[in-house]
This record gives sequence, C-alpha cells and structure tokens, in this order.
Amino acid sequence: MAIQLTPEEFAQGFTSLLFSIISIIVGLLLIIKYLKYRQQTLLLAGLAWSLIASTWYTGAFNFIYVLATGTSISDEVYFLCYAPVPITLVLWMALFTKLKSIPKRKLILGILIIQGIIYEIILLYFIFTDLSVVGYKEGPFNDELTLPFSLYMLSVLTIAIITGLWFAFESMKSEKADIKLKGKFLTAAWLSFVIGAAIALVSLSTILLIIGRIIVISSAIEFYFGFFLPDWLKKLLMNED
Repeated sequence: MAIQLTPEEFAQGFTSLLFSIISIIVGLLLIIKYLKYRQQTLLLAGLAWSLIASTWYTGAFNFIYVLATGTSISDEVYFLCYAPVPITLVLWMALFTKLKSIPKRKLILGILIIQGIIYEIILLYFIFTDLSVVGYKEGPFNDELTLPFSLYMLSVLTIAIITGLWFAFESMKSEKADIKLKGKFLTAAWLSFVIGAAIALVSLSTILLIIGRIIVISSAIEFYFGFFLPDWLKKLLMNED
C-alpha cells in the first residue's frame, strides 16, 4: 500500500530536502572559493557544513523516494545518515584548531579520528545486525536513537556549538570591521541551527515545524557569510553601521 503523507510529514520531508540542497550548495560554494583563493579554512568550512547537514540527507532522499514510489527506503539505509557524524567533528575541529592556533592540534585530531573509527565500527555493525541497538524509525522522516547513540550525538553537537560560538564571539571582538561582521554571521548561524532544530523537535503544529525548519535553513546561509563575505553585502552592512 502506497504511503500517504500527512501535511506535517510533507512539511518535514520538503524542508529536509530544502535544507539539504542549500547546505550542499553552501558547501560547494566554499570549496569553489578555496580553489580560487587557496585558503584551507574555506575548504574545511565547506566540507564541515556539508556534513553537518548529513543527518538530514536520508530524510531528503526518502522524501523524493516516497513521492516517486509510494514506499520508504529501508530503515538500515535511513540510519546511515549518522555515519558521517565523527567525520564532521574531525573536519570542524581541524578548522577550529587551525583558526585558533590551538596547541597539540595533531594530538587532538588524532584522538578524534580514533574515537571516530571506533564509533563507525560499532554503528555500522549494529545497523546491519541489530538495528534496535541504534534506534528505530518514527514515520517516514523521523527516528529515535537509543540512549548511548543519543548521548554521542549530543556530545558532538555540544562540542561543535561551544567551539563555534567561541570562535564567533572572538571574531566579534576584532578591530577589523569585516572580521567582526563575519563573527556576527557565525553567531547567528550557530544560534539559528540550535533554536530552529529545537523548535522543530518540540513543535506541536505544522506551522511551528515549518518555522523551526526555516530558521535552520537560514543557518546555512549565515554560515557561508561567516566565512566568505561578498563585497556587496560587506558594503551594504558596513554602510548601515
């Protein structure tokens, strides 16, 4: 029997698709800027943001799949969206430690890589042997992780948010107007991501869900401006100041 999407499920699927597309575009634009300017931070930022959004990708793909076939992708394939999480953390921390000139950078990244490999082995093993250890699906575009995996995701998100806001706040203290402006965009990006995701998570109506997802979508654009500020926007905002 073909799956009939409710208005809320359609909103979830469509906004997942929209956020995924915008995040991929933002990531590619930053990578293209790297190819032009050869600034490694642009490459790391582009790759990191593309993968930060990876937990939304299977929801986006499943939305298209459901519309096209009337059926959902397998639960095993769906949960593969959590596989890039440790890679995302390594890329983001590689960017953060480079920008902040953190001591013992290689040691920090080495530890993160090792824990990432362990996580991947455990995740992939249970996805294909006993998925209930990882979590279970709730509708076409929602899932519930078990406590161990939820805690891991929470710890990764906490590290990303703390370091992201730390760097953003430091940038806002810069005497250079353009760096300060980038810091404001990065602050907005992280706050939008967290607030929007929280609203979407606890939303009791389709309208609130859409509002939450739109706020999350805005975070991708703000993140891009936080690392590459177009001249037209720089002139516009600095003139206003």
